[in-house]
Amino acid sequence: MTCVPGKPVVDQAPPSGREMVIIAAGLTVVCLVAAMILGGLYFVTQPAKEHNLHVREETMIRGLLGLTPQARIQEVRRYLKREGKDTQVIYLTGKKLAQLELDGKELAALDVPGDVTAAGSAEAKDEWVKKQIKVADPEHLKYAGRFFVGIEGSQPAGYVVEGVTLGFKTWVRFFMAIDSSYTIQGVEIIEHEEDPGLGAEIVQRYFKNQFAGRSLADIEKISVIKDPLPKDWQTALEQLGDMPFRPWAEKYREMLPKNPNIYAITGSTISSTAVTVGVKAALGNFRKRMNIVEKYL
Repeated sequence: MTCVPGKPVVDQAPPSGREMVIIAAGLTVVCLVAAMILGGLYFVTQPAKEHNLHVREETMIRGLLGLTPQARIQEVRRYLKREGKDTQVIYLTGKKLAQLELDGKELAALDVPGDVTAAGSAEAKDEWVKKQIKVADPEHLKYAGRFFVGIEGSQPAGYVVEGVTLGFKTWVRFFMAIDSSYTIQGVEIIEHEEDPGLGAEIVQRYFKNQFAGRSLADIEKISVIKDPLPKDWQTALEQLGDMPFRPWAEKYREMLPKNPNIYAITGSTISSTAVTVGVKAALGNFRKRMNIVEKYL
């Protein structure tokens, strides 16, 4: 025992077995109560969180496509089933659950119940798909992306594709709106962790709206350049959002050919390039997939 000058030496016996049990029981009760409180809070708040996310996404999709309040939005979810060397693609649309080979050959197609189509929860849809698609190991069936169809009356009014690309720091998630001819109507950045004042500028109109009005052929050959953004083009880009896409595209249609490339954000060429690469990949992949999934919509 170490003696401290000026302080009396106190002999303290270690806790008895009974005291140890009481301490352990007390800690266990505290942990259980804390877990119950956290679980209760999650149970209460999670549905509201999912609802708010659903409303936010729907509002964004309607804005990107210029949909009327009467229009419907249909989500299409994509899954990959991998067992050994066999890989299959599964699409969950509002009407069908289509199980396909990689080349698009249909293996099976099931009707989707109305309650699954109407479910706002992605978890509910994924659980239903897992029950229909039999796999030896749950890890063999993975969610692999989604897109949305805006429907006016009975006709598609446009599509919104969710894309992911690797930015300067981490992943950047975005929505890209396109019409039936694969012309981009707008891009919205959903989630990112780019540096404030630099890469975070990808959310600004002067950058993200540079993709609007570009055809598939335009996007396939588009590049990122470090030239200063022309003032008149920036002024035009800032107006998309206040103006719907079609009037905007008509008003500034002569400016698009004069600005065929993407002007990088000053000091953030990597972030600018990342979004451009992501948009290119998302648009190209969507065109290929639509050739397969269109008949199931």
